[in-house]
Amino acid sequence: MSAVSFEESLNDLRLSFRNSPEPSYKVSNYFYAYVELFGHLRGKECTFVETGVLNGGSLFMWRQWLGPQARIIGIDMNPGAAKWRDHGFDIIIGDQGDPQFWQEAFGEIGPFDAFLDDGGHQSFQQIVTAQEAIRHAQKKCVVVIEDTCTSFMREFERHRNRSFLEFSKAATDVLVANTSHFFEGQFPAIDNPQSLEEFKQVCSIQFYSGIVAFKIDPAVAEKPELLWNKEPQQNAEDFRYHGTTSATVVWPNPFIVEKVTVRGGRE
Repeated sequence: MSAVSFEESLNDLRLSFRNSPEPSYKVSNYFYAYVELFGHLRGKECTFVETGVLNGGSLFMWRQWLGPQARIIGIDMNPGAAKWRDHGFDIIIGDQGDPQFWQEAFGEIGPFDAFLDDGGHQSFQQIVTAQEAIRHAQKKCVVVIEDTCTSFMREFERHRNRSFLEFSKAATDVLVANTSHFFEGQFPAIDNPQSLEEFKQVCSIQFYSGIVAFKIDPAVAEKPELLWNKEPQQNAEDFRYHGTTSATVVWPNPFIVEKVTVRGGRE
């Protein structure tokens, strides 16, 4: 298809949502994120996977927006979702919270371009789904978990402090830890190198309102290197420890008003 602007693609997606022949509901600001994350797939042969079929409306939305070349796969635990096979969608029935299910499901799915979780929204389901999708990614792709508001909701609070959002924030530490070898003796000891292995193909983790996206590119799997464009004849003096030594800031917590003092340097 010919190139279209971001705004045109956004309007097309909203129109596809409204015109879907079956019911579906979405948070209004998700459409912007969808265009950023999936817009490059429009008009191309691609495999798009969505967990959480429910009334089927989003399956038709994705097909209309992405185009007829897209293979749309729906995943749900409700056996009734199998009826959407009659409309040309691939449907897999199973429990997204069970890692063994994903072993079998990804064998059937094969390489995918985009994976969107709109399933059960319990943190353990979201974590297992994200982990397994990242593990089974075979090429450049994106794994997206939506409705992350459930990390805060009473209905889902049995995760206690091990919510999906806390998992995602911890995963950003893994990305940073990939550079620990640049700063010998400065980082805590890497006692869990397996975590670095698990996320080695993840090149970025993006946080939207209600959405977390893991962008995957096998090209970044190699260990980062620290590069100079040219070696300086003499390093400029480092002034980082000159001037003020701390700052008092309002911590970004929507549930508690908290002013904290952040100090520089080592104790």
